[in-house]
Parts: sequence; structure tokens; C-alpha cells
Amino acid sequence: MSNHKLSALIGNSTGLSALNRNLQRIATLQRLYEVCAPAELLPASRVVGDRGGILMIAADNGAIAAKLRQLAPRLLKNLQKQGAKVTGIHIQVQVLQPARRPKPAPEKMPLSIDSIDNFERLSRRVKDPGLSAALARFAARRRAKA
Repeated sequence: MSNHKLSALIGNSTGLSALNRNLQRIATLQRLYEVCAPAELLPASRVVGDRGGILMIAADNGAIAAKLRQLAPRLLKNLQKQGAKVTGIHIQVQVLQPARRPKPAPEKMPLSIDSIDNFERLSRRVKDPGLSAALARFAARRRAKA
């Protein structure tokens, strides 16, 4: 579907048209926020809405939210200078779910040949057959990797 057809569909649907206008307003406010807010706070905060002239900003954690609350009066003035029609700022904590990354397997330190020999000798001296077999397998695997 071409962009022209999609925009016509959005324009013809009352609900989608209102949603589109709202999203465009939030995107505009986000761009203005990025100009006015300190650069170090931008990765952990974002504009999430606008209710009755109150700019809604979400922060990833309480520390960022506290810093933004301290800066709110100055941020509001700067936003108004940039042309944003906002009369106040509301900051809320909204933690983003981080993408789950598999934990890297811990790096195994290679055993020295002497250590492997000691495990083999220990496996022959241990009286418990299960433990003896486990030690022998462990030593054999380590010897294969060495």
C-alpha cells in the first residue's frame, strides 16, 4: 500500500485521524524536549503525552525523575521559548523493560597438565565409585581441551 493510500485511509477515519494528530504533537514535543533538556538525561527520559497543556515526561528511574523535577521550571521556560504550548510539566517514573540478553557463559580457566594428572590420581584413590567415575570423566574432558 502506498503512502498516499495510507494517509487517505487515516484522514478518512475519525479515530485514526485524531490518533495521528496526537502522535504528531507528541513527536513535535519530543523534538523540542530534546533541544531543551540536558543531553545526559535524554537517553533515560522521553515525552509520553500532553494533557491539557501539561507535558507528561517519563523517566526510567527515580534518580532521573528527581533531577527532572529540579529542572522543571527552567525546562518549562525553555520549552515555551521554543514555541511549545505547555503550561506545566508532570514527571513520572516509567521503567522500560530491558531486552533480555542471554548471559554470556563464564570463561573457564584451563587447568594445567599437573592439575589434570592430580584429578586422575584422585579418581583412582577415591573409594566411592560414583565420585571416582565423575573425577575420571572431569579429568578426561579437561585433558581433551588442553
